[in-house]
Amino acid sequence: MPEDKAVGFIGLGNIGLPAACNLLERGWRVIGYSLSGMQPFAAAGGELGASAAEVPRRCDVVVMCLPVAAALEAAFYGADGVLSGLRAGSVVIDLASYALADKMRLRDAITAVGGALLDCEITARAAGNSVRAREAVIFVGGAAELAEQCRPLLESITNDCVYVGPFGASLKVKTVNNLLVGVHALAAAEAMALGVKAGIEPRILARLLPLGAGGSAALSNYVGAMADRDFERIIAGQMGVFIKYFKLIEELATQCDAVTPLADVSAGYFREAIANGQGLRDMQSLFELLSDKSRR
Repeated sequence: MPEDKAVGFIGLGNIGLPAACNLLERGWRVIGYSLSGMQPFAAAGGELGASAAEVPRRCDVVVMCLPVAAALEAAFYGADGVLSGLRAGSVVIDLASYALADKMRLRDAITAVGGALLDCEITARAAGNSVRAREAVIFVGGAAELAEQCRPLLESITNDCVYVGPFGASLKVKTVNNLLVGVHALAAAEAMALGVKAGIEPRILARLLPLGAGGSAALSNYVGAMADRDFERIIAGQMGVFIKYFKLIEELATQCDAVTPLADVSAGYFREAIANGQGLRDMQSLFELLSDKSRR
């Protein structure tokens, strides 16, 4: 790890911004670049990069936290992208989820300039709030020696960083984790829709269901917004972004010759919600979809 504790950060969104702020609080000098989140990052003490390419020119280690493969394409490979600023010895720590082919292309591009990729994934029960409270979990994959070298930096982001295996292993763990997220979110919406249809006051359900044996992080995250019919607030992330995980689940299940019946059903409802114009909304909107179906 760099002696001056300088680290770059690309992507200051819902997860990236609180992660970068945690690094700043632990004494790291963070140079950041993003299409959003630059003002609060600067207010927290971060240094602003003029472009994605400038960030790796100013430090040896760069963390990337981008939402989708299209963002990776622009921020990493594009004009003034991260790749053009990398050099021999650079280390890139990627926290984002893409298809394995995208991750392999990323690894090969970094290796070609003499750098190294640490392939990580991050998950948090309450999204950015959990990240900021250092309650997220980082799944670490790649070369074990590099993972150990990067441990001080990762543990400055969150308390729980677990090495899960070689390149590609972290994506498998995150895919399995997000199978549960998608299924639990739909289950929460279904339970709320049924309870309200049965005549129970929504706020009573919102208070009691998370306390019972059927509780989950998804239920706790979304049940209040469902009860208030607050479908505009972003709690964890947009369904249009999360939908990528169902494709990753399908690909992993095909590789392993495994069945995923609950994920398959859940994917159908997510896709229907997105087709109905709810792709920019969070998962509490599944409650609206199911409630509308119940009225027919």
